[in-house]
Amino acid sequence: MTLRVGICPASNGLEKPSYHVRMPDPIQLTSALMNRLSDQADVQESAEWYLRSYLVDYKRTLLRKSSSQEIEFATDAFMRFCARSLDTSSALYRDCAEIAEEGAKVGAQLKAAGR
Repeated sequence: MTLRVGICPASNGLEKPSYHVRMPDPIQLTSALMNRLSDQADVQESAEWYLRSYLVDYKRTLLRKSSSQEIEFATDAFMRFCARSLDTSSALYRDCAEIAEEGAKVGAQLKAAGR
């Protein structure tokens, strides 16, 4: 979170702090996780190898932004894989859950826009 101090027009020129919360970008989160997994994902048929494939597909879906339904289906498939294949108490699982949560927000924004 960043703290910005500015003059609030309704405050007669007095400075008041305003908070700007920056939301994580699911595409950047996905890319960062793919980079961290790069060495482990080279072991064919490991969980990380399959996860990289899911991350690539999920990132493509998020970039396409075709429809809220497509993102919802992709998010569900991604999290089903994570729940089946990863230790749900691991940092890797938490990273995936964060990506899915942020991706779902993209889908919700599309849905609100009628897509």
